[in-house]
Amino acid sequence: MTQRQRLADAVQRAASRTVAQESSGWCLASVTAVYTDGTVDISTARGAIAKVRRLKAYATPVVGDTVKVDFNPDGNWIVVGALAS
Repeated sequence: MTQRQRLADAVQRAASRTVAQESSGWCLASVTAVYTDGTVDISTARGAIAKVRRLKAYATPVVGDTVKVDFNPDGNWIVVGALAS
């Protein structure tokens, strides 16, 4: 592999990582705490996230619920709702 090919591969890997980090997405999480202000704490594969807003449709959160969570590159998270048990 030439120096030019190694450089091209390194640039491609860096670009792929950046796109993955800078994109919006969703994940599953577990509720670890519930607050009366419309927020919950969650545990995700990325780690713990505190005081995440929840949609009003998810009116009765319970610790231990598995929930769908949306996030954006700015660090904003929102709990969409619980999965059926």
